[in-house]
Amino acid sequence: MIQYSENLPYLKSWIDTILSRINSLRSSKKSNEIIVFMIGTTANFSKNSKPYLTPTRTIANGYVIGSIVYSQTQAAILSSKVDGLVDYFFVDVEKKIPLIINPDIRPYKYFNLNIFQPEDNNRIELGNISSMCKDIIKTSIMHEYKGNDITLESVWMYLVNIFSDLSGLKIVIYGTGNIGNKLALKLAESGANIHMVTRDQEKSSLIASALNNIKHKYVLSNISISTNDIYSSIDADAVIGCTNSEPVISPEMVMVMNSNGVVVDVGKGTISTDAIRACAERNIRTWRADITPMIGSLVLSATAMNDLLSNKYGRRLLECGVYVVSGGYIGNKYDVIVDSYRYPKELFGVCSDAGKILIEYDEIAKKNLLKVEKVISSYKNS
Repeated sequence: MIQYSENLPYLKSWIDTILSRINSLRSSKKSNEIIVFMIGTTANFSKNSKPYLTPTRTIANGYVIGSIVYSQTQAAILSSKVDGLVDYFFVDVEKKIPLIINPDIRPYKYFNLNIFQPEDNNRIELGNISSMCKDIIKTSIMHEYKGNDITLESVWMYLVNIFSDLSGLKIVIYGTGNIGNKLALKLAESGANIHMVTRDQEKSSLIASALNNIKHKYVLSNISISTNDIYSSIDADAVIGCTNSEPVISPEMVMVMNSNGVVVDVGKGTISTDAIRACAERNIRTWRADITPMIGSLVLSATAMNDLLSNKYGRRLLECGVYVVSGGYIGNKYDVIVDSYRYPKELFGVCSDAGKILIEYDEIAKKNLLKVEKVISSYKNS
């Protein structure tokens, strides 16, 4: 646990800048465009850490802005001031903020927020910003997201676009934390041979063994562990830094890797200055992991799921006496599967047992289909 003091003038400037940016977007956006605000966290925490804004990003149906926060207090202030000014909040659900003992509650009074805070001397801030924001956000729609998983997908998509085919590639991952382990498994399942570099051979060997057991039995690629970063990097097609802002990728690693390879900075600052120069000398591409390409799909997926649960997911008894289901709802045997249980226009099949679909129709299934077809026809003709 640590103690953390909030900088009130800085917080005011931070909030003012956010509100100014939002107001600018609200005045310039089209009527059918949305504004999304993402509240993120990072493991790179110190007592002097201050919240900061992330770039404004354009997506297919609007704009995404956001901020990194370092305390529940900052998340509370931000969500209370921005609620209702944006269409959606996406809040990082991952627990990256350390426990804060006796959190600074001056900002609540400073920003005139009537949010309950215990007044005893043993206050502890648990760092769960998602639950804090959920209690505050009432007007905008809030979704949770996992920041590390978005980063993982972005890195995977980058490599797929660079190499087209990952099968048979040699990829070095420096760091066996959350992202490093997940990335190793995903890349191995894509056919790449993974060499994970670590300083803790014993612990990481257990992790590698677990990952190799998790991957599908027909996956031929392997995940191995090494403490020798230079040896592991020989002829590597990609070297990926997954440590927390520690410059672990050295020029020696760069000099022995494949000249057509890439170096990826996931942990923000994992490539040393000399290694960056070495990459430039060898014309090796470098990339600082960027989640921008994935944000649009995240927003679209969340809004699509919202629409699914609100309008398409469910079960209903039609006037013909047959139940219809849609949106993935698991119906009883002989329920008819349609595009929308509320306003069916298309038939997809008939439910079997345990969430399956009947392959061959018996007389009951045929009768139910015919009844629902007649109802749909009556809807179309009305």
